[in-house]
Amino acid sequence: MNKEIDVLSSAVTSKQTESAEPPCGATSASLAAWRDGEVEQDLTGALHQSESSSQGTPPSNTVPPNDKNKHFKALLFGIDSLYLSYYGQLAEDWDKRLFELKETAQSEDEKDQALAQVAIGSHLLEVRDKGMPRFPYVLSDNCFFIKLNRSKSNKLPMAHVQISSEYLAAVGVEAAEKDLRFIINTLGLVHGAASVSRADLFLDFTCIDDLSAIHQPDWVTRANLMAKYFDCRLDDPFTGWVIGMGGDLHARLYEKAVEIKTKSHKTWLFSLWEANGWKTDEKVWRMEFQIEKQLLKQLMIFGLPDLQEMQSALWRYLTCDWLRLTIPSLTDLKRDRWPNHPLWDDIANVYLTPPDQPRLKRFKQERLPHDERMFVHGLGALTSFMAREGIEDFGEGVGEYLHQVNKYHARNPGGLHDYVQRKVKAIGWKYNTINNRENLAEDIQEKQQKAKAYRRIKDGE
Repeated sequence: MNKEIDVLSSAVTSKQTESAEPPCGATSASLAAWRDGEVEQDLTGALHQSESSSQGTPPSNTVPPNDKNKHFKALLFGIDSLYLSYYGQLAEDWDKRLFELKETAQSEDEKDQALAQVAIGSHLLEVRDKGMPRFPYVLSDNCFFIKLNRSKSNKLPMAHVQISSEYLAAVGVEAAEKDLRFIINTLGLVHGAASVSRADLFLDFTCIDDLSAIHQPDWVTRANLMAKYFDCRLDDPFTGWVIGMGGDLHARLYEKAVEIKTKSHKTWLFSLWEANGWKTDEKVWRMEFQIEKQLLKQLMIFGLPDLQEMQSALWRYLTCDWLRLTIPSLTDLKRDRWPNHPLWDDIANVYLTPPDQPRLKRFKQERLPHDERMFVHGLGALTSFMAREGIEDFGEGVGEYLHQVNKYHARNPGGLHDYVQRKVKAIGWKYNTINNRENLAEDIQEKQQKAKAYRRIKDGE
């Protein structure tokens, strides 16, 4: 979604308590009451019960009957982005070590930069040259983006971590958090379980509906702001909606396949969609809700067990109480009584008849470049050289290019060999593929000391 066309600052609000018939046929309940199976009227921390039955939308002369086999197909749903916080204290030895590695990453010498990494468990993590506000150290690979704080404040977490959506798709939430906890426990003393700082719930689906025909009044929502997006480079320029920008909760409805091709390049999603019947010529839409910590706390969702237990109920709250796509009525001015669009019933009810959730069969912890970057863009230097020299034969071009490369680098100490070695180590540091510290004397000595200490503890010394 590249080009923003309009932003509406007027509130488009639904007063659910005035409705004679709540949307989706669900009742509102605070989370505590939901756990006890009771109903309360307070909507501040409301969640709709996942067990509530959906009445759907009656057939009309403007909207076709809701035939799931033809109208809608759920491809994938669950938790896409997950941010966790761990409270505790970073160990002093790790504080010192990370400080030194951060300085190493700031070196102007690529050989030194390539040594700014740590190996913990099966992970080879890059140590970034810069921290982030309130978090001086940043470690990352294809699984985790870890921000570390060295202060002793009880208000600021020791670690704030984003788990990658690809890793979640490969191993699931529980296994990913278990792996992460091992890393965090290695770095310091952790107090209690992880708390959820942000969670994005999503649904990928195909449908026969023309979503570009959705107009602003069709949305009934508690949000104040919404924007409709277009990308004029596309044959079908409409790409989606964003609702509730800037708040603790906002929603996005957008064409996911276009976003993958133009922005995120998460092509690994294709195989998961195909497992549930997706055909490559079908548009895939994503309905996504981003829920921040403040709202999660209001909804009594603090840790991962809460999120997993309440995931279905949370989805019902988001799609029945906070946001609905409706069929506007010309005779009823009470917007909260407008019936759902049949597509929205399918979206809201996805947890009632969920599709199979396939796992990624192949996943790498390393941050590897896409083939297009290496085998298309990477040939740019060669093709430019051949054009400059007027060479059209590929074999001749490669040979002459290598000859000229050797000749150019021969002017520098170490020549081409040293240059390539230095670059490979530096790029391997960024990709998490090469452990440049594996044969360093200081690291070998540290491993030996830890092994001796472990054996002493094991033998009871």
